[in-house]
Amino acid sequence: MENRNINVILTLSQSEQTYLEEYAGKVNFFNVDVDENPDLAMQYKIMNIPALVVLKKGEKVDTQVGFAPKENIVEFISSKIVLNQDNDDINDNFEENSVQNDCDEIDVASDTTLIIGKNNAGKTTIITALDNLINHNNAFGANDFNYRYLQEYLDYYDVCNPPLGAPYIEFVLTIGLEEDSNDRISNLIPFMLVEDIEDSELDICIRYEVEDFVYFQLEMKELFSEGKDENAFSKFLNLLYNTDYVLKYYDKNMSKIDVDFKLSNLMELQCIKANHLKNDHCLTDAFNKIINYRYDNIFQKEKKEVTKELEKINHDLTENITKNHTDVIRNVLKELISMERMGVDLSADITFDKLMRDLIKYEYIEDDANIPENQFGLGYTNLVMIIAAIMDYMERYPDSSFNSKINLISIEEPETFMHPQMQELFIKNINEAIRVLLSSKNKDVNSQIIITTHSSHILNSKIHSNNTFNNICYLYEDKRNAAVANLNNKIVMPNEHEDEESEAFKFLKKHIKYKVSELFFSDAAIFVEGFAEDMIIPYYIEKMEGLRKHYISIFNINGAHGFLYKRLIEALGIPVLIITDLDIKRNEESDEADKQEGKKAKTYEQISCLADKETTNATIIDIYGKAEISAIPVHIEKENLYLAYQGEVNGYYATSFEEAFILTNYDNAITNELLKELKPNIYRSIVGEESEYEKNKENSYKWQMKLEKCKGEFASKLLYKVVNEELEERIPRLPKYISDGLDWIEKKLGGR
Repeated sequence: MENRNINVILTLSQSEQTYLEEYAGKVNFFNVDVDENPDLAMQYKIMNIPALVVLKKGEKVDTQVGFAPKENIVEFISSKIVLNQDNDDINDNFEENSVQNDCDEIDVASDTTLIIGKNNAGKTTIITALDNLINHNNAFGANDFNYRYLQEYLDYYDVCNPPLGAPYIEFVLTIGLEEDSNDRISNLIPFMLVEDIEDSELDICIRYEVEDFVYFQLEMKELFSEGKDENAFSKFLNLLYNTDYVLKYYDKNMSKIDVDFKLSNLMELQCIKANHLKNDHCLTDAFNKIINYRYDNIFQKEKKEVTKELEKINHDLTENITKNHTDVIRNVLKELISMERMGVDLSADITFDKLMRDLIKYEYIEDDANIPENQFGLGYTNLVMIIAAIMDYMERYPDSSFNSKINLISIEEPETFMHPQMQELFIKNINEAIRVLLSSKNKDVNSQIIITTHSSHILNSKIHSNNTFNNICYLYEDKRNAAVANLNNKIVMPNEHEDEESEAFKFLKKHIKYKVSELFFSDAAIFVEGFAEDMIIPYYIEKMEGLRKHYISIFNINGAHGFLYKRLIEALGIPVLIITDLDIKRNEESDEADKQEGKKAKTYEQISCLADKETTNATIIDIYGKAEISAIPVHIEKENLYLAYQGEVNGYYATSFEEAFILTNYDNAITNELLKELKPNIYRSIVGEESEYEKNKENSYKWQMKLEKCKGEFASKLLYKVVNEELEERIPRLPKYISDGLDWIEKKLGGR
């Protein structure tokens, strides 16, 4: 790997410079006399000496002014070297594909953002990380490191040439700056440079770092001075667990922000967890909490008046209890136990908090009847709990409309216990509900809502209610690392994104609505052209050991429209197989008598040579860029996409699934039984009384045309026969182009 040296200009004496000999070969040192080089001193704004300036690629990284002990100088240089290395260059021996630093961006919209993906994709992790950064400051630990990253770090650790830095976790927050906003930017000033004045975005880098790098380096040398044994990783982990860490903030040039800054000064995050129904009176508790807060902070005068009344009630009740009940209880107790060391003093103790706790009951009114909350459905209760949590957050938010905080509301899996219609209404109306809530409170809180979900109903509603694919963050696994695709109209439909009423855009949304939302939660997906493939292929998937354990969705897109999904497929990153028809453009067919049907029919051109033949398939043409079939390979494979279509089968080229199936299984018993049942006259005219199965091959295109109007019956009867067949050798084979495609998916999933 290329040695990326960092040049360091020193205004130190030679004796002090020798302290830094351990950086030889990694850092270039220059001792500069500012009296002899005044221009250089002015260039780097050296006003006092001694001073140390760190440069990388000719650009200043940071400056340290004033005398400092050797340990401080070492730490300063080490931190600058580490912080300004490229992500693929933790040290000269560390591989370029560093796992820990491979990260993708999550785009959070100004209103509502969906974060979707399968289980363990990282949805909760994102929110937890934000919560720790904002609300808990330094709540990370050694177990938050990516283990593969740590393993790579250890693999390339060399005692004689140790890395210039320790493992770290990095977060980069990009803050949008609006020109017409009234928000103050005081909390952002430490991160802003002069050149940022005109920018619309500002980056804040947050690093979770080893607090004492020198100590960490010494411990690593001691642990591995004699090499690495089979327990090396355990030793390394143990060191990390016993190491102190600290959060540090940097601007976009990776200069450390030394001011006492906390992210909570800039951002507010309210997390609403999934399934937080704790008891049968959780709604009552939630709304009592809100009422209590309002009395404590808004209606303080009224609370004082109520408290005074409660004191009077307590006094009167205590007198009554003492007069009528205390003596009776004392006399009873005297008969049982000694009263010398025990006194009985009964008194009233009604407090405001106790009163409020039992004062409010949340009930549902239906036909003039009050239904207690323990009779509510879980879905309804969960929905109202979410609303109550948002109300509580808004109530507690400062009344001032002039603030400089970024306000995030995170709702985790709101679909819990909700039926599909309720899920759709929730995502459709949540923004309006918050707007109404804020207007009723006379508050101006510009909240950005983040919703994590597994719900295809919420996803569908988001797409269709807003008529857009914008603001959807899809999390998936890419080579065992978490990755994210920030979807929007331009990515999904690059040529149509500005025209939401275009035929292509409406087609895609239609299929997203009816079934394709499953695509976002699948391990792999298969797009097929027709009903037959849609019905039959799942049977064969169940027979494949490497596929049946995965969730594979099959989508019937009713024709050669797979190309419309190309960009969406690329963005999602999961293996996608498109099974389509070769759609050979045929010559004009001549008419001649069909004696079996007693009417004029066409001769059916069997294709045995592709010379000068073209395809009319829009997907093949779009993806490969050519219509000439002779120039097209047997399949098209691009990253996570595999495009399969009919090739040569037993001497002929099919143009549909049915034709390819018959060519593949021309002599199969079940296939012939099926054809005979569907079209007995046609079957006799082709095969004859002698069962010349070879004739099926020679008349495959004729079979295709005769089955055109009964493809559904063909598929359903075929499926019925194979499902009930006990002899494996009688089961027809899938056409090779489909079986090859399924093998590709199996290989892809096996490698993930």
